[in-house]
Amino acid sequence: MYIRNREESLEQLSQMLKQEQMKKLITQGYSDKSLSVMADFKKEYAASLVDSSFSAQTMNKLTEAYTKNTITADDLFSAIKYSEHTKSNEPYVDDFLESIDNGVFHETAAKTFAAVNYENCSYTEAIGLVKSGAFYPTDYASLSVTKETAIELEDMGVSLRGCHGFNNCYDITDVSEAMEKGNAVFVSEKYLAVMVNDMRKLPNWEQFKDSVKYIMGQDINELTGSKLADLHTDYVRENKSIELYEKVKLEYDSFILNMKKEPADVIIGSAYEIVKKDDITLYCQEYTPDLTEKQYAALMTSNNTLDEVYEQWCNNGELHSLDDIGIALEETADRIQYSIDRQQREKAVPKAEKSPVPEQKQEQTVKPKHKAR
Repeated sequence: MYIRNREESLEQLSQMLKQEQMKKLITQGYSDKSLSVMADFKKEYAASLVDSSFSAQTMNKLTEAYTKNTITADDLFSAIKYSEHTKSNEPYVDDFLESIDNGVFHETAAKTFAAVNYENCSYTEAIGLVKSGAFYPTDYASLSVTKETAIELEDMGVSLRGCHGFNNCYDITDVSEAMEKGNAVFVSEKYLAVMVNDMRKLPNWEQFKDSVKYIMGQDINELTGSKLADLHTDYVRENKSIELYEKVKLEYDSFILNMKKEPADVIIGSAYEIVKKDDITLYCQEYTPDLTEKQYAALMTSNNTLDEVYEQWCNNGELHSLDDIGIALEETADRIQYSIDRQQREKAVPKAEKSPVPEQKQEQTVKPKHKAR
């Protein structure tokens, strides 16, 4: 790209711009490179660059990026779009240009940078929304919800707004129709859209979505991304709890069936075990244990979860009430998981080759005693 000297650029610009615009160029610290870039464009485009409310220093950064082919001419004008009215995005110009160096597509970055003027967020937050796949930057300095996510939000009953052009906005009644017309779609709680976009890929999404609609009811528009995440945690825990109960119930039924085959004295001697295993089964039926997914998974790996929880109950002398069964479940899960982790570590470490025992030492070898179980 040919870069004119300052005098040459100002001479050419003076033939296109008004006196007030020229005064701004001369007095406010525009670099020679910025002036040369402006002089490359036709009158209306050069004027829009001068009329931007961005500081000369910011314009110098943008034109520098343009001369280095970091951004295109279209990107340059996208970045300054509407900046004659507002410059809320100006503090993020360095973040905008650095994001392109870090792999963000230049056109996407420029449109997102312009959107920051009206989205009430930083550039980093805005580009994060775009990277999430839930949003895309429009040609009108805004971030629109993507079609797939918007359809899911509509199905949930969440209110959406549409916008045709820059400021012709309306309440959406048919999101597919709105998007077919090229209109942008807005949702008041952006993090909700991000969460919905992530969760719609889950295998249980449709069932979970139905449960959310049932729980929220008429208050669906009060749903936030954080609330949706909490509801999903509860949903997963509830389903894991049901699976755990079904497993424990089968083990309890088998235990009782075998116990009925025992003589009376054995049954009487096992009275505490019978009562306590019944309590454990009842607890799993009536309550949702406050366990993590990993803890639930650990309990499900046991050959007999009921036996292990009962053993843990007996080993912990501080457990007494029905509520304490939740503690026994948690401790059992952690003990099982510890055993699983230890086995995995042992498999990962190759066994050291054993050195042959010298003959004089073999005579002194003592067989280990059998360990009590």
